[in-house]
Amino acid sequence: MDQDQQSEDTSGAVKRLIEDMLLHRPPERAEEFVSEVQRECGQRGIEFDAAAVIEYWWHLARLGVVAIPGYAITFFQGRKFPTLVLTERGRALLERGERSPHDPPRYMNAVRRRVQDPDDVALGYLDEAVSAWSAGLYRASAVMLGCACERLALILAEHIADADIKPWADRIQKALGGPPVGASRLFGLIRDCLIQLGGEKRLPGPLADALDRKLTPIFEHARGLRNKSGHPTGIDVSADEAEAGLLLFPGFYAFVDGLCRHLSGMGQNG
Repeated sequence: MDQDQQSEDTSGAVKRLIEDMLLHRPPERAEEFVSEVQRECGQRGIEFDAAAVIEYWWHLARLGVVAIPGYAITFFQGRKFPTLVLTERGRALLERGERSPHDPPRYMNAVRRRVQDPDDVALGYLDEAVSAWSAGLYRASAVMLGCACERLALILAEHIADADIKPWADRIQKALGGPPVGASRLFGLIRDCLIQLGGEKRLPGPLADALDRKLTPIFEHARGLRNKSGHPTGIDVSADEAEAGLLLFPGFYAFVDGLCRHLSGMGQNG
């Protein structure tokens, strides 16, 4: 194992320990947290990295996973308050594990593992969507996620064309070869083709049965957010809306990847 990989594994182990502590046995005093992590690292045989602990701790605090009231309100109206609180939103994020974008490297790696041949362009848009979400730029996140989804739609369209599925291959090639075509129109061609393949039993059952659950609604959600935020309408995108798109994307990409692999097989078999 090279030094960079070892450092990444150590950092990942420390992050998972921090999340486990926050979910199951958080100390009430923020000032005790680093020493508690050090103690747990020793018990679990994890190399303790104080810098990694502090960096991830403040990353989670900035995202609102934890709230740190501070010493100024430790006491209020005769009551003693903790200086460390796991927020309701933070608990939801941590419980989702690698599906949640709160730890960007783990989230991106989990997406890559779910697909056979990750597309660098789509993942580049996704990475920017995650970074924007982390910075609280929810409209920017929605725009980048919409671009990632539209990139996947384009890849799916190209697989249909390469598989020469009539009459859809000709229609898609015509659309791609002419003036720029809207994402909605292109996706309509893709959806109609896949519905026909499903009706003709030319798609595996799990793919055919999930078209209306895993393809259309997720694409429309991302495209709708992109349209809502990518035009100068002044309409806001909420944190929940941006977060929902990121939570849905890994499953969407895995489903599109499954369709692409099946279409590739159809093309090879004639």
